[in-house]
Amino acid sequence: MSYLAIKIGAWFISGLAAFTLLWDASKPPTPKLQPGVQITTTLNSIVPVTVAPTTTVPKGCAQYVADAITAGWPADQSPTLARVMFRESRCNPLAFNSQDSNGGSRGLMQVNGVHETWLKEAGIITHLDDLFRPDVNIIAALHLWRMVGWQAWKATT
Repeated sequence: MSYLAIKIGAWFISGLAAFTLLWDASKPPTPKLQPGVQITTTLNSIVPVTVAPTTTVPKGCAQYVADAITAGWPADQSPTLARVMFRESRCNPLAFNSQDSNGGSRGLMQVNGVHETWLKEAGIITHLDDLFRPDVNIIAALHLWRMVGWQAWKATT
């Protein structure tokens, strides 16, 4: 290969590289994450189809425990309640365990679908998907706890 061919090839490659850089420079910049900006992630594997998407910021475990005490849970049960709520759903009100052989587990306290009949009879729910609402799930779990204690979650105080 001659010196001239090598030089022309190098100019061609340099020009192609410059063109590529300029081409990428004409694209709009990709947005960067900003501190304090809410990021919404939808996990299709655990979000039921019948629950409408929400734009509200989810609460943390402590806030849900405070809601539970307001709803009637005894305050002295709050440490165990917090542990169970975190273990069962990571404090995600939309948590769903379809692998549960008892009709699936739903919501903060992972209330089993096997309880559907008595929850309806008690007027707590009209449909199992109501258990994805934190306030309903907390009340359903309270009624279950009053019947059988923490053994429903295999938890000790």
